[in-house]
Amino acid sequence: MATIDTMKNKAGDIKGYKFRLCLGRDLNNKQIWKSHTISRPEDLTPAKEKKEVQRLCNEWERQQRAEFERTGRKDDRNKITLEDFINNHWWKDHVEDGTHKPSSIAFYRNISADIIKYFNEHERKLSQIDVEAVKRYINYLRNNAETKSGKKFSAATIQHHFNVLRVILEYARRLHYIPFDPCQDLTAKEKPQKEQKEIDFLKPEDARRFIKCLDAEPLYWKTLLTLMITTGLRRGETCGLQWADIDADKLTLSVRRNVTVDTSAEEKYHVGTPKSGKERIVPISSDLYKLLMVFKAEQEKRYDVLFLDNAYIFCREGNGYKPLYPTTPTAWTAKFIKRHNLPDVSPHDLRHTAATLAHEAGADMKEIQLMLGHSDIATTSAFYTGVTEEAQRKTVEGIEKLLKQA
Repeated sequence: MATIDTMKNKAGDIKGYKFRLCLGRDLNNKQIWKSHTISRPEDLTPAKEKKEVQRLCNEWERQQRAEFERTGRKDDRNKITLEDFINNHWWKDHVEDGTHKPSSIAFYRNISADIIKYFNEHERKLSQIDVEAVKRYINYLRNNAETKSGKKFSAATIQHHFNVLRVILEYARRLHYIPFDPCQDLTAKEKPQKEQKEIDFLKPEDARRFIKCLDAEPLYWKTLLTLMITTGLRRGETCGLQWADIDADKLTLSVRRNVTVDTSAEEKYHVGTPKSGKERIVPISSDLYKLLMVFKAEQEKRYDVLFLDNAYIFCREGNGYKPLYPTTPTAWTAKFIKRHNLPDVSPHDLRHTAATLAHEAGADMKEIQLMLGHSDIATTSAFYTGVTEEAQRKTVEGIEKLLKQA
C-alpha cells in the first residue's frame, strides 16, 4: 500500500503531500519505487482534507499498479539496451519458442548480430530507437553496409535486415517495452523494397528438350527432375519424399516433409514440415508413377534390399533412410545444363516451369496455386473451393502432353 508523507515549508505549514509506493522487485532483486507529489487541497476542513488526500493516493496507486501490470512488469524500460532485449527476451521467448525451423533460427541469428553491432555504435537503448533512428539504419544498409566479401548489400539483403528489425521492435511493442513500433510510421517509399526480378522458367519447347536430355542421364536424376518439372515440388520437398507418400490407387503424392540445410545439426540438414506448414496432396500422372516404380526396382536391385515405406525415394548414397542433401540437386542440375547446353535454370526454376506449363495446359490460377502449395491456400481456403483432385490430375497430365509433343 502506498504511504503518504506530509510536506512542510520552513515555517512548518503543510504545503503538500508525497505518495510513495513499492511495486515489487526488478530482475536484480532491487525494489521498484514510484512517487508522486500533490499540492495541499484548499478550503477543506482537516477531516475532509485527510479523506481527499487518501482518495487521491488510492487513485494514484490504482493507476500505478494497473500500468505496472499492463506493461508486463517491465521495470526500467528506458534503460534496457537493444542488445539485452534481443538476447534475453526476443531470442529466448520468441525465436527459441519451438515453432521456428533451424534455417529460420540461423537466419535470425546472422541478421540480429548485424543489427546489434550497428545499434551498439548508435542508439544503444531500445527506447532511443525512434523513426529517425530507423531511417538512419536503412540509409546505412543502402549506402555503407557490406558483405564479408566487401560487396554492397543487395536489395533483398537490405529488406531482410529491415524486416528482422521490424519483427524485433513489434515484439517489443507488444510486450510493452516501447510504446509504439517506429517502423509503422515509415512511408511505403521509405521502407526497403526487393527488386522485382523476372522469374526464370523453361518455355514448353525448352522443357521438352530438358526432358529429352534426361534420357541420357542416370535414372536417379531423370526421375527426380522429371518429378519436379511436372509437379512443381520444391527442392526440399522432393528430397523429403518417402515411398509411403505414393498412393498407387489414387495416383497421388503426399507432400509431408521439407529438407533444409542446418549447419548446426550433426547431419547438417533438418527434416521439417513443408514451407506452408501443412501437408498437401499432389496428383501425378500414370507415366510419372511408372517411372517411379522403375526407379524403385533399379534402386532395390542395386542395393539388394527391399525399401520399406519410410525409406526416402531420393536417398543418400548407400543409405535409403537418409534424404538427399538439399543442395545436391542444385549442383547436379548446374552441371547437367552445361553438358547439354540448356537454358540456365535451377531446381526452383523448374517449379516456376511447372506452373507455366500448367497454365499452358489450361489450368487456372486456383489449380496452379493448389498444386504448388502456396501459403495462400492455408489462409484463404475458401478461394480454392471447388478445385477437385481430378482437375489437378488433368493439370499434371496436360504438362506431360506438352513435353511429349514433337
